[in-house]
Amino acid sequence: MRASPSRFASFVLCLPLLVSLVSLARAQVTQPNGMVMPRDSLNGEVQLYTLFSSRGETIDFQADGESEPALFSPLCDFRATFLLRESASSYAVGWYNADPARATPPDASEIYTIVPAGAPVGTVITGADIRGDARYLGGLIGFALTGGQTHYTEARYNPVCTGCATPNPWVMAVIYRSTVTPNAFYVAFEDGSVGSQPSSFNNDGDYNDYVYFFEGLQCSGGGEACDTGMPGICAAGVTECSGDGITCRMTVTGRDEACNGLDDDCDGETDDGDLCDEDEVCDRGVCVGRCLDEFGCARGLDCNAAGYCVESACVDVVCDAGEICRAGACIAPCDGVVCPGDQACRAGRCVDPCAAVTCDAGRVCQAGACVQSCECAPCSDELECHVSSGLCTTSDCASVDCSGTPGTVCRGGSCVDACDGAVCPRGQICEGGSCVVDPDFGVDAGVERPDSGVVGVDAGASEMDAGSVVDAGADAGRGPRGRSDDDGCGCRAAGAGRGGEGAIAMIVLLALAIVRRRRA
Repeated sequence: MRASPSRFASFVLCLPLLVSLVSLARAQVTQPNGMVMPRDSLNGEVQLYTLFSSRGETIDFQADGESEPALFSPLCDFRATFLLRESASSYAVGWYNADPARATPPDASEIYTIVPAGAPVGTVITGADIRGDARYLGGLIGFALTGGQTHYTEARYNPVCTGCATPNPWVMAVIYRSTVTPNAFYVAFEDGSVGSQPSSFNNDGDYNDYVYFFEGLQCSGGGEACDTGMPGICAAGVTECSGDGITCRMTVTGRDEACNGLDDDCDGETDDGDLCDEDEVCDRGVCVGRCLDEFGCARGLDCNAAGYCVESACVDVVCDAGEICRAGACIAPCDGVVCPGDQACRAGRCVDPCAAVTCDAGRVCQAGACVQSCECAPCSDELECHVSSGLCTTSDCASVDCSGTPGTVCRGGSCVDACDGAVCPRGQICEGGSCVVDPDFGVDAGVERPDSGVVGVDAGASEMDAGSVVDAGADAGRGPRGRSDDDGCGCRAAGAGRGGEGAIAMIVLLALAIVRRRRA
């Protein structure tokens, strides 16, 4: 069979269930007096669940309501929309520079208005480019409802219920991540003043007084390439934030299997199925001829039952999935491999995980996943933005551009040969800054194999592992076809003596005799 569509279909069908289980595991917001919120006030007002449904969101207004993340990184395309007000008050919302070391809340002069008081529902503010604001200090920001008692997304700045059994600040804002719009969050405020006693919450807990939709935001720790833990190409993800911490959202879904060195259908098996033409096998992402003739394997290699030329010591060795055989022992396929430049070792080959990935404007590929360009998203403290690539890098390379010198990478502030220090997998050599198929691999004593095929596959039950990041750059090109004029496998069996040299000599002598006879 060409692929495993039934397993792929089962995997896809399981995804909604996995997502549902994650949603059910989330906790609601609990106030210091023990009240669990948000809740339906049953007072005839528009509730959050009605709002979310009208916008096509699959958000559970109770189970998905969180008090974290309370801080965000503003992106270049920030905009604010005033969605709902079920209050007679007239308040404004603004942002402030967050400071984890600050114990006291920002005062009114440090909160910069986005949507002013009195603005009608439906107001969209598109000019609020926080990153371009001179008052923005370059870090995380929080939001605050102003005009009455100031309520912050950071609950630690809100009034404390000192009379509660466990004194803590009141949670006055509930936050929801959009399921429709990337990098967007709903922030829902209660506007009533709260006090220090358990009975002084003074709000109905439905959080529909002021609801804003903020786009172009990234939570702290979000937007970075990550490993979902799923097999194959489904491993590529981007980090997102929730009340439970950082989660990894899958960004690539499975597809039909192909001979390209990837686990395309995310079933845990790489290049499985009948993926090549007749008399060809899939060898580490390339269709190559089987060893079907007397000269199919080079010195030290033998033809195994699958039609691969392997080390003589590995002919009868069967390894576990994810392992390969070298020198008669089963090992991980990337053991000892050091890939150059942006390549990564996946399934026993060095590949560029971003080679076949196309990202939308403002996003760049990192480890096979499209992430926000660092021009619009901050780098971690130890890294700086490399503007030309859009990726975060070390400070000594932030202003160095090696793109004009192919095959080089920046190390220590200088462009150097990416092959320096590289250790390519068996069957590959480092050329032009990348590990590529070694055209001489499988050549016996300087004599090219008759079929010029790639040989030396590492024997194992599963020649390749699934990889932890999308191997989108694997070489999917076809290798040379093998000779197919014989029906059976003419390769020598393991342990048999070599007769290649004598056979070649006989053929040469026969050819010379024929030529001489014709000349005569």
